[in-house]
Amino acid sequence: MTQLNRRRFLSGGIAIAGGGALGALGLSGTADAAPGGTAGARPLHLDGREITSGWTFTAADTTTTPGDRFASAQHLTGLKPAVVPGTPLTSMIANGEYPDPLYGHIVTDTVPDTLKDTGYWYRVAFAVPRLIPGQRFWLRFDGINYLGTIWLNGTEVGTVAGAFKRSVFDVTDIIANAGGTAYLAVLVGKLDYADPPSAPSYASGVTRGGRNGGKTGITLQNGPTFFCTAGWDWLPTIPDRDLGIWQPVTWSTTGPVRLTDVRVDPTLSADLRTADVTVDLALDSAFDTAKAVVLKGSLDGHDFERTVTVPAGTSTVTLTPKDLACLRLDRPKLWWPNGYGDPYRYRFTIAVESGRQVCDERTVDFGVRRIEYTKPVTSPSGATVDGLAITVNNQPILVMGGNWGLDEALKRIPRQRLRDQVRLHRDANLNLIRNWNGQSSTEDFFEACDEYGILVWQDFFCSTEGPPPADVARDLDNIRDCIVRFRNHPSILLWCGGNEGPPPQPLIDGLDALVAELDPKRAALTSSAGDTGKDPIGGYSSGGPYHWVTPSTHFSLNDGTKWPPFHNEVGSYSIPTLEFIRKMLPEASWEHPDDFWADRDVNGNGGNGGGAGYLELTAQRYGEVLNLPDFARKSQLMNYECIKAIYEAHAANMLSAAPGKPYPRTGVIMWMTNPAQPSFVWQMYTHDLEAHSAFYAVQHACRRVNVILDRQTLDVVVANHTRAAVRGTVDVTLYALNGAAFARASLRIPGAGASDHTMIGTIAPQLNTAPDDVAFVRLSLKDSHGTELVRTFSWVENPVRPTGFASLDAAPAPAVSVVADARRGRDELDLTVKVENIGHAVALMLHLQVYDTRTGERVLPATFSDNYLNLAGGESSTVRVQLTDEQARRHPDLGVRIDGWKLDQHASRLRGHGVAVTFNQTALSTHPPAKTFGG
Repeated sequence: MTQLNRRRFLSGGIAIAGGGALGALGLSGTADAAPGGTAGARPLHLDGREITSGWTFTAADTTTTPGDRFASAQHLTGLKPAVVPGTPLTSMIANGEYPDPLYGHIVTDTVPDTLKDTGYWYRVAFAVPRLIPGQRFWLRFDGINYLGTIWLNGTEVGTVAGAFKRSVFDVTDIIANAGGTAYLAVLVGKLDYADPPSAPSYASGVTRGGRNGGKTGITLQNGPTFFCTAGWDWLPTIPDRDLGIWQPVTWSTTGPVRLTDVRVDPTLSADLRTADVTVDLALDSAFDTAKAVVLKGSLDGHDFERTVTVPAGTSTVTLTPKDLACLRLDRPKLWWPNGYGDPYRYRFTIAVESGRQVCDERTVDFGVRRIEYTKPVTSPSGATVDGLAITVNNQPILVMGGNWGLDEALKRIPRQRLRDQVRLHRDANLNLIRNWNGQSSTEDFFEACDEYGILVWQDFFCSTEGPPPADVARDLDNIRDCIVRFRNHPSILLWCGGNEGPPPQPLIDGLDALVAELDPKRAALTSSAGDTGKDPIGGYSSGGPYHWVTPSTHFSLNDGTKWPPFHNEVGSYSIPTLEFIRKMLPEASWEHPDDFWADRDVNGNGGNGGGAGYLELTAQRYGEVLNLPDFARKSQLMNYECIKAIYEAHAANMLSAAPGKPYPRTGVIMWMTNPAQPSFVWQMYTHDLEAHSAFYAVQHACRRVNVILDRQTLDVVVANHTRAAVRGTVDVTLYALNGAAFARASLRIPGAGASDHTMIGTIAPQLNTAPDDVAFVRLSLKDSHGTELVRTFSWVENPVRPTGFASLDAAPAPAVSVVADARRGRDELDLTVKVENIGHAVALMLHLQVYDTRTGERVLPATFSDNYLNLAGGESSTVRVQLTDEQARRHPDLGVRIDGWKLDQHASRLRGHGVAVTFNQTALSTHPPAKTFGG
């Protein structure tokens, strides 16, 4: 089937497709008419054609022109080129009216907040085919924020209500008289309720007045919209509130019978040996009477054909293995979450034929998997509850996930960007994304999660940060459409009513009823904070901490003694690289934290005393911050040790209870992993998709077989997420500040059980003999054949005198060898970088970047197999970096640069084959003659 013509604009520079034969109106070049020929040779069914170019727009309050004139060939003045899908602000940025407000600016000082105070007219002309007898023409909108009124060739055809509702219009009669050109106009209505902007203030220590959702939170009263754009502690106020046609607009044709929905619902047997697939078809027939039609299709290479009779109007047809033998799958290939197996998807195709012509057809990719949601657990009150604990295909899963607040602040979300964002979650070894309040609900998002094996905790549109929606029916209508639209996706784990507190009872009841009707196999939770519906699921909560705490604190909070065992919001500061800090801030602010820092969320939610408190904490832990490179350097260590502990603490206490520890961990979802804007907090990569140390902290902590140092008890724990027991040894080496080993041990693993944690020993006695304030701990897990499975590294305070890590600056600088080779593959460029510690001092947090040697700019996104390396003397690591062919063409002169905690540049050796290798001198310039940072 023909795929949609995907939009191509990017966050760094939006391209406008322009022009057309109709001058100021514009004629879309993507909605081509069907090829000519005799009527009998022309197909009735044409798949979705996206209308991407030729759009123009204007503010609705600047014109009194009625909709019938917008939807006509009439020349109108004052319209400007529009990005569709997009928002008014993205169009204005593309047209040069405003700079990108997220880089080097304070948003509310750069773009007037009046953009939200009007609706917007959009118009476009596009070529349409000459319809043949029996052919029907459909116009589809996948998402308009917030309200839409649709006009076509002078006629109002309908409305769209709510940002997450599709609407499809039968405009056959209009197109039949269109003469080959359709004139489309859309009036996008403004929000019914809106707060004024919330301004940033670094001195306040809180983000934008300390209140999420605007000054009163009234934006939430609108119901299904991007309410976070009113201003949140991770998002500035967005001046147009992301109004606009934010999802594709397409047209298609069918014959007299249309497939309005295809649901493919597999049921996997308890022994995983068979799966019975049920297919529910919703049909719309324009025939006057009942009519026999032929259903043709295929599943897993097996074709089928079946004749059914459909009545006039709407109807449903259900197909089961009793009707079609191919709907029974023997020994099916299963869809697995990331890290547990292949996320295999079957392809199901079906067409409706009448009179030997295809009226309509669909393709559905679906996965076969079996999910169990709970296990019994005794709560602190003594009651036995069904605790949230996920099992997929009979495999217990420790949920290790990330929260998404919004895919991108200005809804600049081309398909490839979304794929890269989800791929980064796969590469970080995560297995779940929580789609916070459903703000990122698109087909592209769920397709990527399906492909990469990422489960989705799908919230809906209610939060406790403001009043409930004024129109409950509209909310439920959007929820209904989301369930129907996305339920075929195997990635969706569960549906959830909203954020941090229960929605109004009518919404709770409505959600439970909709899930029971439309998708009864999936769980429905009342909110992320608790479940109050029928047969409630317990044992989970949100609630932070959302600021930086010591690793031992995370291990203490998650040692199996505290309720609840599933924690869906916990996070920390996550400072990006020096290059990105300089990119997102104006130069005058680089060395002087101010309101520009505050607009990039440095105050967080006030934890750690805001940005100033976090800077002070950094200085207390790692020594006085001397300049911005020094801040970036020390922050990478702050990121790594805290965020790694968030996941390791759960893995070290997962799934099985231990004596005195009745609440083993069943899941953690970090707040947050994806940044909607350039930020200092709550992310594991940057807005331009650079993975900094937080990413590798997550990746290292979430390995499916891991060896963990419990930072509270100093126990050594093997975390085994797999289906097979692990046996072997863990070699322990402790190093002093000068790099000399002062203690060694070998701990036997008699058998680390499947899907469980196993404590195998402690290093407390050895660590008590550390000669310095700081020690380095290397753990190497080897299987019974002596093959190393995983290696971990930590810097730890001497428990006898815990004084922080300022003494790291007194450690000797290591010498390293870096050898890089570039090899071009079939569709990509592979860089292999071997990094070796050729001295005796420990090489701490060695950081590699790929960059363009002509411009000095980083090449992004770049997929590193590992980064922020920690190597004792004599150790080495080989890192593979993947770039696409397109990246290689755009950057013919590539280089690899390295920095770290400190480096002996004179004793180091750098060599490249087909790629330059250099030191990142700017990042290494951490000791200026005089302090320049702060004040």
